[in-house]
Amino acid sequence: MKLQVLKTIEKYQMISHGETVVLAVSGGVDSMVLMDLFVPLAKDWDLTLVIAHMDHAKRACSTLDAELVHQIAKKHHLVFEKKILPQQKASGNFHAYARKGRYAFFKEVAKKYHASKIVTAHHADDHLETIIDRLMKTEVPAGLIGVMPKGHVEDVPVIRPLIEVKKKAIYDYAKQFAIPFHEDVSNESDDYLRNRIRHHVAPHLITERPDIIKHVRALSDHLSEDEAYFEKQIDQLMVEVKQKEHGYEFSLAWLQRLPSSLYRRILLRLLPEITKGALCELNIFLNNGSPSGICHVGGDKVVRKSYDHVHIVPSEFDDIKLEFSIKLEINSENELPDGRKIVLTQGKILENRREILENRRFDEKVKKNEAQGTYLCYNSIRMPLTVRHRQAGDRIQLIGKQGHATVKKIMIDAKVPIYERNNWLMIVDANEKLVWIPELKKSPVCLEKPNSNKDLWLEICE
Repeated sequence: MKLQVLKTIEKYQMISHGETVVLAVSGGVDSMVLMDLFVPLAKDWDLTLVIAHMDHAKRACSTLDAELVHQIAKKHHLVFEKKILPQQKASGNFHAYARKGRYAFFKEVAKKYHASKIVTAHHADDHLETIIDRLMKTEVPAGLIGVMPKGHVEDVPVIRPLIEVKKKAIYDYAKQFAIPFHEDVSNESDDYLRNRIRHHVAPHLITERPDIIKHVRALSDHLSEDEAYFEKQIDQLMVEVKQKEHGYEFSLAWLQRLPSSLYRRILLRLLPEITKGALCELNIFLNNGSPSGICHVGGDKVVRKSYDHVHIVPSEFDDIKLEFSIKLEINSENELPDGRKIVLTQGKILENRREILENRRFDEKVKKNEAQGTYLCYNSIRMPLTVRHRQAGDRIQLIGKQGHATVKKIMIDAKVPIYERNNWLMIVDANEKLVWIPELKKSPVCLEKPNSNKDLWLEICE
């Protein structure tokens, strides 16, 4: 078995000479054998070992596990760290709670001792049981990867040197070398699905196909390579997703053109906590033909659709309406609620601005990044100007047309997302007459070029 473990370490390039590693040791046979294997390995590879033990405090004899691990660590002059798992405050999945607590502790220990890796005792049977469990729960290929030889806990690498070793070999090793360990009696109960898989399902599969453990390991490695390829594809596609202040925005048409394998992975990248049920509902929502709507996807996230715009935001920011009204002084600069700035200039400052504009080369890249702006006829405006949020009933007179158009109709025609309409900037004069709707429409008081030094330049810039 020692040879098998060394082959696994070298095959997956798990360890380098001179590293400090944290061994997660529970006191069970798997982790106690792991510690026994790593003691001589540490001497050969010049490793510094730190033993980390989490007491789950679920059994009266759990303190004995800690004492055993501490005793063996002390025997080999190894650093020992222990933590008692805090009692779970709310009802829920204890196994998920305990796992999260364990890895938080392991990461804490790794940081304390500047360790480069966490080492766990997951073995080949663990991997088979995980695959069987996932077959009943997951609908995506990545879910069938199972327990990988190498992984991460946030930013700390995790390695599993026993991942190609069968449970029977671990027991045989413990017996041969008299390795002390404690059995967790809860592992014998059929109350948990994982135990039922271990006791009743996995043995039948091994009987039918003795090499199934090796088979699922190869399958997982292939799936892992495939997922790594898809992740690179998603990295490249993410340039089409705009990161907003409170979420993400992208084109629905763009998403729908993607192959289903990439379509699904984009949504999973943007909504990593989404359940398979919520993902199915979201897919129906995005493709139901309705021009707009809201889909609650769980995890305090909502997806809003309006024409070709899809916006993912935390539910706390859903349908936020900003109410603002800022009076603009001539030759002044004001910050807008969205972080941009609005500038109103006249006279010498306007002449300087005009010279900059006229001398600039307006290639496509410059146009794209150029501030939104317009000249205004000073004699046709009742000062002061105000920039405010959109209000019900807003109307604007359009250049070359009789009467007024409603802002609502202008926005519908321009397919402005519903969730952006209320916060759109409106420039009005002292009589509340709309003079400019940035990016959409201008009134007759807007000029192509200034006629005099009294005329104004109004711009919105980043």
